[in-house]
Amino acid sequence: MAVTCAKCGRQYDVTLFGFGRTINCACGARVGLEHRLNLSEDAEIRFFADVNVARLVRWLRAAGFDTVWEDAIPDPVLVRRAIDERRFVLTLDKRILRDFLVDHVVVLENEEPRAQFAEVVRRFDLKKPPEYFTRCLACNTLLRKADAPEIATGVPEAVRKIHDEFSFCPNCRKVFWEGSHARRMRTALENVFDG
Repeated sequence: MAVTCAKCGRQYDVTLFGFGRTINCACGARVGLEHRLNLSEDAEIRFFADVNVARLVRWLRAAGFDTVWEDAIPDPVLVRRAIDERRFVLTLDKRILRDFLVDHVVVLENEEPRAQFAEVVRRFDLKKPPEYFTRCLACNTLLRKADAPEIATGVPEAVRKIHDEFSFCPNCRKVFWEGSHARRMRTALENVFDG
């Protein structure tokens, strides 16, 4: 099977175009096979964040959206993993759109994390979740509820005296509670979803 350049008609072996990869034809046109991420209407929207939007990840996870991020992952690996895991790639890097003919790469316009979060909510028409802070902000694992005695070694005594509800990550073992930082973040999330 061959892929034909739309501009000059030159043909290329299909094996050159795995996972949406494109190449430059001798005539100067980009040639490739488009890869589409086909999701059912009720499918959960999941994300893979590029390194250049790393600060956005905490906001998406705080709102409960399944968001993967890894430091220094090469673009071909990022795109391939996103395809394999059926995730949308979020990035500021326009080169990915040039190098890969895929429909699941979203190049964000904003550089500030809160503005990026609002842009993602708007572009994907994301709905306000029933509950915030259900995912670990560090590793993306779903959190479980824990009480003060259960997490005694992971939380300062002063915090345990003030708070009686905690969330615990069974993967990275981090403990979370609704302190002032979480309250500020909750207010910012509410402003995006209600605004």
